[in-house]
Amino acid sequence: MLNIPSQLQSRDDPVRVGVIGSGLFGTNLIDQLERVDGMTTAVVADIDTGKAVNTLRGAGVPDEEISVVDGPDAADDTVKDGERAVVADGMECCRADVEVVVEATGIPEAGARHGYTAITEGKHVVMVTVEADTVVGPILAHLAENRGVTYSMAYGDQPSVICELYDWAETVGLDVVAAGKGNPYLEENAHGTPDDVWDRIGFDEEFVAEHGLNPRMYNSFYDGTKVAVEMCAVANATGLEPDVPGMHLPPAEIPEIPEVLRPESDGGILRNTGVVDTVSSLDRDGSEVGFDVGFGVFVVTSTPTERVQEYFEQYSGSGLYTASDGKYQVFYRPYHLPGIETGVSVASAAIRNEPTGVADSHVAEVVGAAKRDLEPGDEIDGGGGYTVYGRIESADDAEAENHVPLELLDGAEVVGSVATDEVVTYDDVELDADSFVYHLRRLQEETL
Repeated sequence: MLNIPSQLQSRDDPVRVGVIGSGLFGTNLIDQLERVDGMTTAVVADIDTGKAVNTLRGAGVPDEEISVVDGPDAADDTVKDGERAVVADGMECCRADVEVVVEATGIPEAGARHGYTAITEGKHVVMVTVEADTVVGPILAHLAENRGVTYSMAYGDQPSVICELYDWAETVGLDVVAAGKGNPYLEENAHGTPDDVWDRIGFDEEFVAEHGLNPRMYNSFYDGTKVAVEMCAVANATGLEPDVPGMHLPPAEIPEIPEVLRPESDGGILRNTGVVDTVSSLDRDGSEVGFDVGFGVFVVTSTPTERVQEYFEQYSGSGLYTASDGKYQVFYRPYHLPGIETGVSVASAAIRNEPTGVADSHVAEVVGAAKRDLEPGDEIDGGGGYTVYGRIESADDAEAENHVPLELLDGAEVVGSVATDEVVTYDDVELDADSFVYHLRRLQEETL
């Protein structure tokens, strides 16, 4: 991140950014892009073009500088005239004359297609749709490297910020025991559906309507799917594996994290070190943990150097915390700002051709476990829905057990009975072999 502002300002022309999706994330990003010297929102794609126009207006772009157009050529002409182009089709944004494409639809099928197209068009890609990363991130990273462009996680989302902390720890010579984030996890919510999510969270109808909240998206936060997806992306970017299928997800205050997420031999719960895991901001009874990292990220570290251990112990409680034996530390960032911070990824790609985290290996997988008994003829929906919840496990375990990656299950037909909490296997379903993400995953398996 250092020196980025001066490098942006030294450019002859600002970085032309194409944003696909003008929801909360895309809106946050565009608001901030419009305030930074050296970057500009050139093209916005959304099936609701009026929503995209309003996003640009809200960011301070005058009406006379916004044009709704059809096709990449028309978008290019609009941008050359000094205006901002709005298009309905994300593929047109991928093919327009932009330098960086930010994929913020949140839909893995669309994310995979947009990411692939933008890369083949020679564009840098910032992938906000983490679900696409879990299933086809490695092949997209491989294709981007071959094309000489960047494929990157979105800074401000927790996976990228965790990767930053991991890189920091390794750079300063610390051993990473565990890396993770906070999450309001309760095991009982694994079977929750969008129908009752607002009651479980405690949001009233007026608040939901005012903010246009998506029940399925919020349900994925609470049924464990989203945390599995995000930590899978971290695992595939760092090489850290889940310690156990599903992770441990213990409730813990920040000072307790290095006590809990350390090896069993030292009084913790970990079977291995160098793992991804998550701590819950809710106790088992549903009450809130007091001093939690629910909105932030952390790394647990160790060092064999006694003098450094003593130094950390000396300052424990002053922004960092050590375990009672002094052998383990936790360093944390108490917040992440989705969209608002993502300009860092855009600038890093455009200026340095470097990602802010990239899922370029395959050490973990998110698979689908049944929320209820599934019978032949049932159709499986995606994360946060009514049929399955996401669970992280090692890629080796997933392959050995014939488990299906979660994002391939959307639209699949059940052909064999699957009991509640059982993981869906390839023998249990007939997949949608016409989907783009299915074909890209097959390419990944054949290529990598």
